[in-house]
Amino acid sequence: MNSRNLIKHLKDKGPADFVNSCLFDQYAWCFPTRSNDEYEDVQKAFSDVFDNQPSDIAVVGSGKYGYSLAPEKNFRPFQPDHDQSDPSDIDLVVISRPLFNSTWHHLRRADYNGAINARRYYQEDVFRRFIMVGTNDHNDTIYLRDLSVLLNNVRKTATTRFGISQTIKLRVYCSWSDAKAYHIWSAQRLGEKHGIQ
Repeated sequence: MNSRNLIKHLKDKGPADFVNSCLFDQYAWCFPTRSNDEYEDVQKAFSDVFDNQPSDIAVVGSGKYGYSLAPEKNFRPFQPDHDQSDPSDIDLVVISRPLFNSTWHHLRRADYNGAINARRYYQEDVFRRFIMVGTNDHNDTIYLRDLSVLLNNVRKTATTRFGISQTIKLRVYCSWSDAKAYHIWSAQRLGEKHGIQ
């Protein structure tokens, strides 16, 4: 789907329909063969790491369509070259209530122990019922070690099995309804930026 068709879809059918029918489908631009089979293979391999179902793994962001969906990036094309000043990464959605709850528990413990200011770094994310790692090294803490190990395992799998060299960032959601709520909100912001009310 090119950016013009995406905006048309948002205008004609709305952000909820876009998220439900297009964003979380069985397609991801970022894989070398651009085939559905490869995406399913990636979902299966990554779900083995996270101990969830392949259907609970999804690629979003510029890796999904080949251009950024962030309203402030104005459909910037995927930047695969690490020599560029701002190379693209691959944003991975993982749905796992146990992993989310375990990580949230560790973050609370870190905050109570004064190890990090978890409220400052993670309050907004936890309110939206996701936890993000792989974005800012200064936010990483020993209390996120379990999640960081999983992220490193996924990155290794991506590189060795699928030839993906881009950095993978991880967003763990408690449930699909939480993931969809966040992405509907984001699609609404994208539509507003392009004059859709």
